Amino acid sequence: MGLQPDTGISGDQYSQLALVFYVTYLAFEFPTGYLMQRLPTAKYLGANVCLWGIMVACTSAAHNWAGLVSLRVLLGCFEAAVAPSLILITSMWYTRKEQPPRVGFWYVGTGVAKMVGAVTSFGFQHYTGAEFKSWQIMFLIFGLLTVVVGILVILFMPDNPMASNFSADEKIWAIERLRDNRTGVENKHFKRHQVYECFRDPQTMLLGLIVVSANIPNGFISSYQATSIKGFGFTSKETALLSIPSGAIACICTIGGSWLAGHFNIRGPFIIILLSFGFLGSSLMAFLPDDGYVAGKMVGNYAANFVGSSLPLMYSYAGANYAGHTKKVTMNALVLIAFCK
Repeated sequence: MGLQPDTGISGDQYSQLALVFYVTYLAFEFPTGYLMQRLPTAKYLGANVCLWGIMVACTSAAHNWAGLVSLRVLLGCFEAAVAPSLILITSMWYTRKEQPPRVGFWYVGTGVAKMVGAVTSFGFQHYTGAEFKSWQIMFLIFGLLTVVVGILVILFMPDNPMASNFSADEKIWAIERLRDNRTGVENKHFKRHQVYECFRDPQTMLLGLIVVSANIPNGFISSYQATSIKGFGFTSKETALLSIPSGAIACICTIGGSWLAGHFNIRGPFIIILLSFGFLGSSLMAFLPDDGYVAGKMVGNYAANFVGSSLPLMYSYAGANYAGHTKKVTMNALVLIAFCK
């Protein structure tokens, strides 16, 4: 949409903007995990969503490398709280079997966002006014909408079942139905021995390894998909429209994979299936010849989105398989650190 020429940044600097976001996202996972346990969970989530939206909106006012990189650094700090908070909140309300489709339901927002972003990008690229650039309007609108969502979270999302508007009997029922999980609901005391237990648990190493491995190709798709499509010879407007199917594929795979995992109460086999299709797509992009195989490379580009759809199943592993609030919070932080790497 013209951000690079308008701000005078190079291709390397654009790549660094993608990098610094994940660096601060990673650095803040443990601090945000501690704060998430000590503070009201939903309120802390809503405050970070508001601050995240402010950073997005302020990007519309950035005119150079310094402004963009500063906002990306802060964006990573605030967004670091979102996924672990949602994993924790999901585990407070739902049984092990119910968690995968619920995680998939909120994670499907990433696929919806791809489609909405692509359509709005296509529309805004037809704007030719002199006062604002199209990318500035897009950042401003979505940033302000995010702030509104954050305020709604603060006002209406309960921090835990006991803090909800349920009756006393309903609160007891909400807690009792989770007894079989044996993972607890919430505890505001930080327990150091549970942190130690988390690092000693063999599951921690295995889950961290699969998240790191899966997100090497997923990081490319999430940050550079439009750039790679444009590199196949399409215009910016065509690139925006051709990005829509990737969002649709991400939605279908996320909902389908998480629903099946919840229905059969197994996660591992469906993670393997999704990663296998993603591996096939990445291979098509990497190894097809550059000339005359645009259709095959586009198929590979779309199929690579299967990788990201495996993430909610990995998140639900962290929510369902770790008992003790501190241990659970620590594992959520480690999963998101692995995601950033």
